[in-house]
Amino acid sequence: MKVIFDRDILLAALSPAASIAPSRNTVASIEGILFECPGDEAGDCRITAYDMEKGLRTSVPAKIMSEGSFVINGQKILQIVRSMPQGEITIDIDERNRAKITCGASFFEISSVGGENFPALPLLSGDRNYTLCQYVFRSLISKSAFSIAQNAQKAIFNGVFFNIESGKMKCIGCDGNRFAFSEYELEDSSAPDAQFIVPGKILSEIMKIVHDSEDEITVSLARKHVIFKIGEFTYFSRLIDSEYMNYKRVIPEQFEKTAYVNTAAFTAAAERASIVTEDKLGGSTSKTYIKLEFEEDILKISSVSAGGSVYEEIPCSMTGEPLVIAFNCRYLLDALKAAESDETVKISMNGPLMGICIEASEKEKEEKDEGERKDPVHYNFFIMPTRMNGR
Repeated sequence: MKVIFDRDILLAALSPAASIAPSRNTVASIEGILFECPGDEAGDCRITAYDMEKGLRTSVPAKIMSEGSFVINGQKILQIVRSMPQGEITIDIDERNRAKITCGASFFEISSVGGENFPALPLLSGDRNYTLCQYVFRSLISKSAFSIAQNAQKAIFNGVFFNIESGKMKCIGCDGNRFAFSEYELEDSSAPDAQFIVPGKILSEIMKIVHDSEDEITVSLARKHVIFKIGEFTYFSRLIDSEYMNYKRVIPEQFEKTAYVNTAAFTAAAERASIVTEDKLGGSTSKTYIKLEFEEDILKISSVSAGGSVYEEIPCSMTGEPLVIAFNCRYLLDALKAAESDETVKISMNGPLMGICIEASEKEKEEKDEGERKDPVHYNFFIMPTRMNGR
């Protein structure tokens, strides 16, 4: 196989592909990227990465001098292409499966594997398809995926639950301590109902290339896989095969207390508090809670650790009796950052040992419904508190 690429175009395809290909695996073909070149001189080279759970496929324009199919180590080829100067890059595979990579005066030679050794891919098409703008999808995932776990024993905590019913796409994330719900009304009100859990790992990869634009993304659902088509890129992943919990019972139906707080001021105060709550002493990190004291027109924020303390007051508007409650600062901060597009958040509460609900204020919700380019995604975050010392 001999093929010539534009360096920048090839690099744009290799960067996301190398993130999918595992850097360490006992099978060389799995830790590599598959290059497939047909016989046409002016054609496309198809590039695929797959780790048996998730994958990526894309095509890039190339001058194909001789056809072939080979697998090259993902991290090595990415580093080589990234280090090369602007211009054309030639990859030439000889009969000994040695890949010769040249660009100008730069020359590398590395080993490759025949493309026939690459694992078989699932069928990259589904029977249920949903199309939405990238900025909408980005908002849906950013307002739900922050609350999922990384490697929880309970599989459902490692993914985002998609519940599509009555023309609405709902995304739910939960790690056992916090819950995030986001919802968007699809333009196609007749979209088929479906329920599936997408692993957080593939969503984090997709979020790297999804932009705040009106370009479309298509989500296709197959029996055991989900496929995301974004421009020239096709991401796919095995679904988490488990039944999701009844999320509708997580958030209480009624709350006794309500507070309205400026989102930016609350976020900034929580970030400053995190300096104390995540104190690093003696090479280890000690985590303490952030304490919130809600009063009629003031919110007192404080934390005390072995290394210091912090105290701050910000305005708020509260109805109901005063309340003192504490949280894992990171959990609270993640939720506030996810709501960054809103000027004011509504915080609903019951007691010091019961979770709080964070959502957009009524005014913000009305503006979302009326605005043409405002974020159309509605959200609801629920965070469980931490027991304070002496309580």
